[in-house]
Amino acid sequence: MIINKRIKTMSGIQWRLIFSLVCLLYSFNIKAQVTKQKIACIGNSITFGARLTHPETESYPAVLLALLNEKGYLNYEIRNFGIGGATMLRFGKPNLWSILDSLKNYPPNIVVIKAGTNETVGAPRLNWEHISEFEKDYSDFIAGIRKINPDCWIIICSPLDMVLETKDLTKERKDDLSARRPRIWELRQRIKKIAVKEHVIFLDLTKPFKGKPNLMTTTDGVHPNLNGYHNLGTLVFNCMRKKNIIIQ
Repeated sequence: MIINKRIKTMSGIQWRLIFSLVCLLYSFNIKAQVTKQKIACIGNSITFGARLTHPETESYPAVLLALLNEKGYLNYEIRNFGIGGATMLRFGKPNLWSILDSLKNYPPNIVVIKAGTNETVGAPRLNWEHISEFEKDYSDFIAGIRKINPDCWIIICSPLDMVLETKDLTKERKDDLSARRPRIWELRQRIKKIAVKEHVIFLDLTKPFKGKPNLMTTTDGVHPNLNGYHNLGTLVFNCMRKKNIIIQ
């Protein structure tokens, strides 16, 4: 047959060229298979995993990654960008704004932002006294993410409720949280409106922790315990799956 004759008359150079092309296509295919989608979890000490013995495996981003793998969503990796005490407010010290530079070296496909707890702090940090700047700073931060990846999925979360029923709170701690707690619920509404304005996904983390001392660290009332962090990671995972952000 003509095809067989052509194959027999092909030179060694032609064979090597074909072999090289096949290897190149194969390498591209392998690279495409192993390139994982990047998830950036941005936030304060609750994102970092404060009060945990092993935040690298017990924080909510670690729980989220474990759930993704367990449920068959294997094409994802996660990086924890939690900063203790940080605010979305530019005024705050520390704040989250330095993370934008880090994202340039880790351009995310999905971003989860959980901010607001430290914004409720008044004197001497004076974060709450600058709360009128919150919406603009948040919108500018989202714009910064979109400059890095215009197609990035963005989830913004309301802060966890402060649980006054948590065991062994001191009177001083309870008084402080009692003053700050209404601000958490105000921020929940503010963040919900930001989500609408910026066309991003809103995830309510305030209501699921309301009146749940079993999910909070004893003597603390703000940071989750081990069960609380697992619950938080599950809420984020369920949101991603419900909104079809993740694919198997």
